[in-house]
Amino acid sequence: MRSLLHCLLYGLILSPGLVLADARLSSPDAAVADLVGQVHARLQLMEFVAAWKHVHDLPVTDAPREQKVLDATVQQATALGIDAPAARALFALQIALARKIQEDHIARWRAGAPITTQIRDLDSDLRPALDRIGTQLLRAIYLAIPELEQADFASRYAALKASLAVPGLDAADADALFAALARLRRVPASPVLSRIETSRVLRIGTPADYAPFSVEANGVLRGADIEAMTQLAHSLGAEPYFVRTSWKDLLRDYRAGQFDLAAGGISVTPQRAAQARFSKAYQHGGKTAIVRCGTQASFDTLAEIDRPPTRVLVNPGGTNEQFVRERLTHATVIVHPDNRTIFDELSAGHGDVMVTDDVEVELQTRRHPALCRATPATFTSSDKAYLLPQDPEFAAAVDRWLTGELQSGAAARRLEAAFAQ
Repeated sequence: MRSLLHCLLYGLILSPGLVLADARLSSPDAAVADLVGQVHARLQLMEFVAAWKHVHDLPVTDAPREQKVLDATVQQATALGIDAPAARALFALQIALARKIQEDHIARWRAGAPITTQIRDLDSDLRPALDRIGTQLLRAIYLAIPELEQADFASRYAALKASLAVPGLDAADADALFAALARLRRVPASPVLSRIETSRVLRIGTPADYAPFSVEANGVLRGADIEAMTQLAHSLGAEPYFVRTSWKDLLRDYRAGQFDLAAGGISVTPQRAAQARFSKAYQHGGKTAIVRCGTQASFDTLAEIDRPPTRVLVNPGGTNEQFVRERLTHATVIVHPDNRTIFDELSAGHGDVMVTDDVEVELQTRRHPALCRATPATFTSSDKAYLLPQDPEFAAAVDRWLTGELQSGAAARRLEAAFAQ
């Protein structure tokens, strides 16, 4: 099963020992391309199936086999939280098109066309291959379904229809397949652990812009939470699949079911706690000020910061902006959209102060010699935790794992290692 999964995730998944080197954000376009590729792979095998049946004088239609495939589709789709009738309709269409392809080949061979196709054994070779593709295809649907649910799916990915051009099918058949894909939907009540067990995938949302927890640089994800989520996934018998979100869209993506949980230095706030569930806390801290060295005495209290001449840099959409909007009403607020470069802006003098979590201040003062912490105090007190779905069984599993990580010191070691990167 694990080798099939590696094919499914098209090289974006981590393996043990390559945690910090290979972690990457998933690509929606690649997920759809992989799904269409699985459909194409299934259609391509029909020429070999036709050759075996022609040589052995077997009928094209095999009703018991077809029913077995459809029953398995319904069972696996249900476990993955995919609408079972829509999944069954897709596979029924593929079966009908498979018959059409086989009948086209067999008709040509009966008319005298030479058989140049390799004769592959139906029971020991072709059917196991088709079963593997069926499993991969459902998992590919599971990962691509956020795109399939978009109203413009068929038009956005129309170029992929050309890959479904196999002998025996026409453009109308490709249109029908895309229409069947576009009708696939998620069933929101499916248990998270059931989906993880069936897919062997843990989908993790992350803004990927907050060191030392999660940050993307040159296409690679690094940070304490990236390594933690990889270890959590492996403890669940799955592989991590990282999904991009943003601080502004975090709760929207959470409600839309874009991921199984989210990580990356997420603070527990009343607003978030009112809509989502959190794991137990793995880090405690608060907001404090970071400034250019030599100016600490001018910005070591909120009263000093909250003055009209002061330029406060802030990244949008998260708790930093919330704090600034609520507590700094007289200073000049400068919104910088990229949290990965905002400290360079501060170093360059394009702002006077930034208020962020003390753990980030500690990291950035190590990385930027020109920056210093303005005060040893924090202006707030908050915890960081993982954002979880409202699923008690899954939440309990995450907390059990996290308790072990905290007690063993593994969580602290990951954070310290992230500081050293």
